[in-house]
Amino acid sequence: MCPIGKQQSVPPPEPADWQELFDEQQTIESHAPYYNYTGNIVLPVGDKRKYRLLRLPNNMRVVCISDPDVKQSAVSLAVNVGSCADPPEFQGMAHALEHLLFMGTAKYPDARDFETYLTSHGGYTNASTTSMITYYRFAVNNRGLAGALDRFAQFFIAPLLDADCVSRELKAIESEFRSDVQNDAQRRSHIMRATCCSGHPYSQFMGGNYASLQTSAEQMGVQLRDRMAEFFATHYSADVMSLVVVGGSQDGAALDELVEWSVNMFSPVLDRNVVRMAIPSHPLCEQKLGTVVRYQTLGNAHDITLAFALPHTSHLYCSAPDQYVKELLAYGGSGSLQACLKQLGWIASMSVKSSPPNINSPRLLKITFGATPAGFMQYNKLVAYVFAYLRAIRAQGVQEWYFRELQAMTQMAFFYGEPMYPITVAVDIACQMCNVYLSPEHVVSGAQLLYEFDRDQIEAILAQLHPENYRLFLGAREFPDPACLSNVDPHFGVRFGEAKLPSELTSETKLVTLDCANQLYFPKPNKYITQHIATSEPSNTAFDCDVRQAPLLLERNRQFELWTRQFSHGALPRGSINMFVETMAVHTTSRGQVLGELLVRILNDRLAKELYAAEKAGIKHKLSFSEHRLCISVIGVQEKLALVLLEVLKELRNLVITKDEFTLHLDQARRAAEYMQISSPRLQAGWQQYYLRATPRWHHLDWAAELNNVAVADLQDFVSEAFSQVYVAMLVVGQVSDRKAMCILDQSLAALAPHSPIPSVLYSQVRAVSICPGTYIQRIITDNKVNSDNSINYTIYAPTPTRGTGDYRSKALLSLIAHIMAIPFFDQLRTQEQLGYMVNCSWLTVNSGGASGLQLCIQGSSNPEYMCLRVEKFLIDFSARLESMSEREFQANIAARVTANLELPRKIVKATNQVWQRILDGNYDFEYTRELNAQLESLTRTDMLAFWHMYVNPLCASAELTRVVVQVWSAAAADLAPGMQSAEVMAEYPLPTIALHLCLTQIGADELLLSDVGRFVATSGMPSDPNLDSDVVIDVDGPRLTVAEYQRRLAALYKAVVLETAAAEQMLGKPSAEVERICALITDDQAQLCTALQMALESDQFTSSMLTSQPAILCGHTTATTLMQTFAGAWIISDYLAFKREQPLCAPAIPVIQLQPKYSSRPSIL
Repeated sequence: MCPIGKQQSVPPPEPADWQELFDEQQTIESHAPYYNYTGNIVLPVGDKRKYRLLRLPNNMRVVCISDPDVKQSAVSLAVNVGSCADPPEFQGMAHALEHLLFMGTAKYPDARDFETYLTSHGGYTNASTTSMITYYRFAVNNRGLAGALDRFAQFFIAPLLDADCVSRELKAIESEFRSDVQNDAQRRSHIMRATCCSGHPYSQFMGGNYASLQTSAEQMGVQLRDRMAEFFATHYSADVMSLVVVGGSQDGAALDELVEWSVNMFSPVLDRNVVRMAIPSHPLCEQKLGTVVRYQTLGNAHDITLAFALPHTSHLYCSAPDQYVKELLAYGGSGSLQACLKQLGWIASMSVKSSPPNINSPRLLKITFGATPAGFMQYNKLVAYVFAYLRAIRAQGVQEWYFRELQAMTQMAFFYGEPMYPITVAVDIACQMCNVYLSPEHVVSGAQLLYEFDRDQIEAILAQLHPENYRLFLGAREFPDPACLSNVDPHFGVRFGEAKLPSELTSETKLVTLDCANQLYFPKPNKYITQHIATSEPSNTAFDCDVRQAPLLLERNRQFELWTRQFSHGALPRGSINMFVETMAVHTTSRGQVLGELLVRILNDRLAKELYAAEKAGIKHKLSFSEHRLCISVIGVQEKLALVLLEVLKELRNLVITKDEFTLHLDQARRAAEYMQISSPRLQAGWQQYYLRATPRWHHLDWAAELNNVAVADLQDFVSEAFSQVYVAMLVVGQVSDRKAMCILDQSLAALAPHSPIPSVLYSQVRAVSICPGTYIQRIITDNKVNSDNSINYTIYAPTPTRGTGDYRSKALLSLIAHIMAIPFFDQLRTQEQLGYMVNCSWLTVNSGGASGLQLCIQGSSNPEYMCLRVEKFLIDFSARLESMSEREFQANIAARVTANLELPRKIVKATNQVWQRILDGNYDFEYTRELNAQLESLTRTDMLAFWHMYVNPLCASAELTRVVVQVWSAAAADLAPGMQSAEVMAEYPLPTIALHLCLTQIGADELLLSDVGRFVATSGMPSDPNLDSDVVIDVDGPRLTVAEYQRRLAALYKAVVLETAAAEQMLGKPSAEVERICALITDDQAQLCTALQMALESDQFTSSMLTSQPAILCGHTTATTLMQTFAGAWIISDYLAFKREQPLCAPAIPVIQLQPKYSSRPSIL
C-alpha cells in the first residue's frame, strides 16, 4: 500500500453529458430560447412540487421548482470558484468579491437596494465562500420573487464593485477575520490548511483580511477594486454557474413563469468559456504525510485529528465508497471505536468528516476527537486504537449487507423524508450541480442516495487508511515542552510546530499491539430501521391534519396531563413525543441545577451508545434540564418512537453512576463553565440578559462554584430523590390514536415509577422579573486575554403584559419595528460605521409571562460605551425614518410579517415546537399566531409611532421607557483604561466624555486623563442655531469653529500633555513619530474618534438620553437599594441577584384557555 502522495494520479472519466437529452424550446411569453431536459429526474415519493431542469443558451444550469405549499420562495446560485482560486498576492479575493456583489449594480446602483427590497417583502439574504464554491442565496415572499430575482441576476451581469463599498467591506472582512481568530475551530481549520503542501491552492489564507487584500494592493501599487474586477471577469462565467429557483405557486408564480423569469433574467450573464475549477494534486503530498502538527488553542479543549489523504472520488458519487468507510468510523454503538475510547475515559466526543462530494479535487478524511486530558497525554495509544479498529474492519471484509442497510436509510430519508425548506432545497441542489460528474437525472437526489454497491472501490478506500497515509494534528492550550511550538502563523497568530511522527505511529508492524478483540468489532444489524413504508399517500380522512388546529387535551390530573396533535406529511408516518418531568429538586438552588446538568451529561453519554442505531435510523432523542424540568423529546419515524422513549426512561430510573464516569463528566462540566467565561463576548452579553429576566435562574459562575462541592454520592441520591414526586406533561404528535397516546403515557409513568404527585405547597414556578422603568447598565469584564472584541446587548422592554390583547399588541408592534429596523440598523452600524462584524436587531419574547423586548446586539473592537452611544444615536435618527414612512411602505411591511407568520410547518419538529412551547410556558396559548396576525393587521402608522415614542425613542422622556444594557469588556479594553468600568466614574462623567476618552486610549493617547478630556469637552458646545451647518461647533466664548478645528485643538492638547508628562517624570517620553501617528488619528475625519468627539460636543443638546452631558436629578430608586446612578441617571447593576431581588415579579403564567380534558376517566377502549 502506498500513500496517495506517492500514487500516480488516475484521471477520472469524462464529465456527465448535459447535452444529449436537452431539447431546444422557447418561453411562452417572450419566446426566449433555452434547452429543456426531457429525461426522468429522481424525485421523492409523492412529491407535490413540480420541477424543470434547463440549460440556458449561455450554458448556465438551472432548476425551477414550483411548490404549492410554501409562502416563501428561495433562490440560490452557486459559482464553481472559491478561495483556492485566490491569486497568491491577494488571498481572500474570492471572499471579498462575494461581499461586494451585493453592493449595487448598473441597473440597481443603490448599495442597499437588494436588502431593502427583501426586507419589505419578508426576505433575507446571505452568501458563503468555500475552497471550491461560492454560493449566494435569498428568501422572499412569493409575490416579491420576480423583483428580487431581477435584482439578484444583476449581481452576475453588471456589478458596480464601487471603490467606496470596497473600502467599507474590507473593514467588515477584517472584523469577520478578527472574530474567526478567536474561534478554536476556525484556528484549527486554518492551521490544517496553512501547513499542507507549500504552494498548494488549499494552503492559502481562505477568508483574507485587510492586510492580505488592501495592504497587499498598496504595496504593489495597484487598485484592489481593479483586481477584483479582473477576478470577476476571469472566474464568474455562466458556464460554471448553477441556479435554483423555488417558487410558491399558492400565491405566487406557476412553473412556466419561473422558467420565463429565469431564462430572461439570467441569459444575459456572460459565458466566458471557463474551465471548471479542478485541483489534480493532493494538499497532503509525500513530505507532509507521516508528520504531526502541534498547535495552541485558546480554550481548554484538547483536540486530536487524523487527516487521511484520499483520491479524487467525485465521479464515484453513485457508489460513494468513502461514505461506507466514514459511517463505520463514526459508528457510536457497542463495539465501536467511539464507545471504546469513551469507556477508557480518553475522549468526550468524536466526529468523522470528508471533503464534500461536489468538489473536483482529491479528498481528505478527518477523524477528530475531543479528548480528555488523560486521552491527550496518551495520544499515541489513542492513534493505535484507530488503526486497530481499521484492522478489525478490514479483517471482516466489505459487507454488502451493511452497505444495503446504509442504502436503505438514505432511501428512507430521500424518498420518504420530510420536505425540506425552500432555502435548503435551493442551496443543496445549486451546490451539488457543481459536480461535473453529476448526471442530470440525479440533479435533485445528488449524493443523498447510495445508488450502487462497488466492493472494489470500498476496498480501495479502506486500503488508503493505513499508518503511512495520514497526518496528525494535536491542539491544546499548553504542551509539556513549549519548544514544540516554534512557529507563529502570520495570519491567525497561532503558535504551532511541525515534526515527523515516530515510527511506531507510521508503521503497521511497529504500532502498539492492543488486545481489543472483545472491544472493537463490526456493527450489528440496525433493529430500528422501519419495515413498514406506506406505498401510497396516507389518507387525510382518518386524522385531522390541519396543523393550525390546537392540540387536544386527552387527560389531566394532579400528576400528569396528556396532549395529542395530529400531523401527516409524506408517505412515511413521522411523529414526536415530548414530555417534561417536573421536579422541585432542581431550580430552587444552584446546587440542584448543577446536579441536574451532571445527570443529563451522563445520561446523554450512556444513551449515545445505546441509541446510536436509532439515531442513524432517523429517530432522534434529546434530554435537557429547562429550569425545574427534565425535558425529553423523541422525534422521527413513528413506528419506533415509544420504544426509544422507554429506553431513555429506563436508563434514567435504573442509573447507577460509577466514580470514573462521575469524575469524567464533572471535569467536562468544569471545563464547559470555564469556557463560558472566555467565549464570545456577544454570547456572554446574551447570557447575562437571560439571567436578569427571570428568577430563580442561575449564573454559570454560580454553577462553577457548586461544581467543587458535589460528589458521586450526591448525584446518586439526587437521581433517587428527584423523581419521587413529579408532575408529567406529554405531547404526542403524528398519526396517533387516543388509545395509543394513553398507552405511551402509562408506560412512561410505569418506567418513572414516581411515589406521588408534587404537593401543592411545594409547587413553585420560574417567574419573569418585571423590570421597573428606567435605564440599567451592567458591565462585565471577560477573562479571555486574547479576544480583543467587546460587545453590548441593548434590550428595550415593552410594558409588563396584562391579560387580553395588550400583550399581543406589544408583540405585534415590536415584531413590526424589528422587521423594519433590521436592515437599516445593520447597514448603519456595521456597513457604514464598522462597529463590528456581528450586528443584529431582533425582537424578543420572554417566557413565564414577562415583557417582550427589542434586542440590539453588537460585537466588535469599538469600546462598549461608544457602541451604546451609537445605538442611542441610531434610535434617535430612526425616528425620522418612521415618521416619513409612506402608508404603502407601512402596509407592505405589515403584509411581510403576516405572511411570514402564516408559513406552515413542513417538518414534524416545527409542528411540535409551536405547540410544546405554549405548554412549557404554562399559558397554553395555542392561538398565539392568529392573535398576533390579527393585531398586526389592525395596526396603523399612528399606533406604531405612538408606541415608538412611548417605549423605544431615547428622547421620548417617557416614564415607561425601560431598557437594560449589558456591556462585555475584553480584558484588553479593561487593561487599557483601568477603572473606566467603575460606578464612581459613571456617576461623575457624562457617557460621551467617557466614550471619547476610551477612543483616545484605544489609539494610544493614554497620557490624556479622563479629567483632561472632561475639561476639554466642557469648554465646547454645539450651535443652538438650527441654520448653522452640522459640522460647525461654537466655543463657549463665542467664535464659530468646525469639528475639524476641535480635532486639531485636541491633537495640540495631546502633544502638550505628552511634553508635560515627560518633563514631570524626567523621561524622554514617546518617540516623536509615535506622537505624530496618534495626532494623525485624532485629526482623521473618518475615524471613530471624530464621531466620538462630535457626540461629546453635541451632548448638551440631549436631555433624556445617554448621549446627554446634562446631569440627571439623582434620586433613590423606587424599589432598589443597591443601585448607583450614573451621571445621566441610568442605574448600574453590580450584583445581578440583588437586582432581581429588588424588582417586582410578573404574575405566574396562567392558562388562557379552559383546560377541559376529553376524558374525565379512562375510556372503555383501554
